[in-house]
Amino acid sequence: MALKSVTVTVPHDGDDKGKQFVITRMSAIEADRWGRHCLQAAAASGGDIPGIVEGGGMASVAAAGIGIFAGMNPDRMDELLDRLMQQIEMLPDPSNPNTRLNWTLAQTQIEEIPTVAWLQTEAFKLHVDFFKGAGRLFSLLSMMLAVENNGPAPQSETSMSDTQS
Repeated sequence: MALKSVTVTVPHDGDDKGKQFVITRMSAIEADRWGRHCLQAAAASGGDIPGIVEGGGMASVAAAGIGIFAGMNPDRMDELLDRLMQQIEMLPDPSNPNTRLNWTLAQTQIEEIPTVAWLQTEAFKLHVDFFKGAGRLFSLLSMMLAVENNGPAPQSETSMSDTQS
């Protein structure tokens, strides 16, 4: 079975408007490793990131959203975002979808800074989209597991529904 991929078109005004990119999901093993590394880097930052549940894996990454990168050490953040961006290819000629530029070449074709952030968000969403609609379930399961293992779960100021886009 092929890995899920999506074709996205830059929607915002500017020199990149209309450019097309293909984002392909990492394998399950790669995504799990990447998600754990994101959680470790976020935890090491010492900041309180809403949605992060210790041991939550990709569910916690999904709950935190793209904001998980905000408090990380900049070098570690760059490594993790670079790994995510390796999943992006550019379609230089949309009429020939078999001709693609890998990320190393595609990034040289991006002319607007907002396009980079938009692509990061789109790639992130593809990797956590299977958690859409399940946020409350993961929140409930996390609370139940915390009650079973450690007594009552601490209350969070931010609910899962506040952290999802």
